[in-house]
Amino acid sequence: MSALIEFREVCKTYQMGDTTVRAADHISMRIEKGEFVAIVGQSGSGKSTCMNIIGCLDVPTSGTYLLDGRDVGKMNSNQLAAIRNELLGFIFQQYNLLPKLDLLENVEVPLMYAGVSKAERRRRAKEVLAGRPAVILADEPPGALDSHTSREVLGMLQDLHQQGNTVVLITHDNSIAVQAQRIIRLEDGQVVYDGDAHAPEAVVASCLEGGVPS
Repeated sequence: MSALIEFREVCKTYQMGDTTVRAADHISMRIEKGEFVAIVGQSGSGKSTCMNIIGCLDVPTSGTYLLDGRDVGKMNSNQLAAIRNELLGFIFQQYNLLPKLDLLENVEVPLMYAGVSKAERRRRAKEVLAGRPAVILADEPPGALDSHTSREVLGMLQDLHQQGNTVVLITHDNSIAVQAQRIIRLEDGQVVYDGDAHAPEAVVASCLEGGVPS
């Protein structure tokens, strides 16, 4: 069975003056439908590059990225925009929220003024936040939030996963990554661990020391 997300020897290079920077160095990985996976690494590890490629915001320099069996590297800008709209949902670091309301309550505000019942507001808000995409990409989601809202966001990701959604969490923080089922850990653009999020080898001191998000 084909994976929902598959990298085959994916490389991404950038030119900085006379220097070639290899942000992704022959990365191979598979994420199946319905998984909750955290991609973890410090600044410069390649995790943000992977997020951009998974999210069809960028394409590999070489290698193959298949999203739901489709070769993203062969798509033009219009096709990339279409597949983002069809298959991907994004949760980014920055939020503009009413401070006294939690995340779901912020989404529910217009429905409340429209007279929609509380249970129906909650159901619709979760659907709106998820957008019913094939993949939900969360980029350092609690990074700019207070502890209460961070818990709300992580709880929402867990709920979305339990509903059968595929969730990919990008983070530098192992205390957040262990909320996932599986960790893919990157260093210097390469996969150095891919396995159970709760295995002892999934967590290393370099990540625990709190690198800056890339």
